[in-house]
Amino acid sequence: MASVLWLDFEGVVVEPGLTDTIVGEFAVSPPAAGTNGSETALAAAIGEFEAPREEVQSRVREVARLRPGFEELVGWAQWHGWLPIVVSTAPDVCVETVLEDPGFDRVTRHCGRTRQVYRWRLTYASPRGVELEEGFLLSYAAALRDAGDLVAYVGHEGAGRQAAGLAYASCTSGALRDSLGEGERTFGFETLADVQEILEREGEAWRAGFSSGNASGPA
Repeated sequence: MASVLWLDFEGVVVEPGLTDTIVGEFAVSPPAAGTNGSETALAAAIGEFEAPREEVQSRVREVARLRPGFEELVGWAQWHGWLPIVVSTAPDVCVETVLEDPGFDRVTRHCGRTRQVYRWRLTYASPRGVELEEGFLLSYAAALRDAGDLVAYVGHEGAGRQAAGLAYASCTSGALRDSLGEGERTFGFETLADVQEILEREGEAWRAGFSSGNASGPA
């Protein structure tokens, strides 16, 4: 059993809005702001990109703002036996570019994958390698659950509601917090230091309850 710390990208790794900004600048007909959690909407918009990858990556580096406390949270998690993974519908041209810092080379990431052969194309694949049009986040949440892993979900985007619902515990902010509220193992947070404090306070009890077979399902 692994203790997995699921980290959303928008609003957790970076300040919210990076993907919206990049799509808004490079797509001919970008979707409305806030709809980029939809795999189909995002794939359609990125399919309209005409700029070379290097130009898009350069712009990502210019506008991305790593969320304060992210490095510290990752370091704490790795030191205390949590496996941090970033799972997001955001494209790799955003996710991989932000996480290219050598300090994050041990952070597993699953996201949309882009190719540029004549035209841009964004695709999503399940953990089994099956190409998906929707349900990317849910496919990973289900796979981790079926593997018997304890998952603590840290998210901001409302698109993660179903995936967060499969986690044993969750820390939420923004639209996701508005959607899920708070409960026995569902905590709101304002800063990533709050997330670390919740893990320090509750993490061992989650592990004990989960491993003893007392897990009662989603938080």
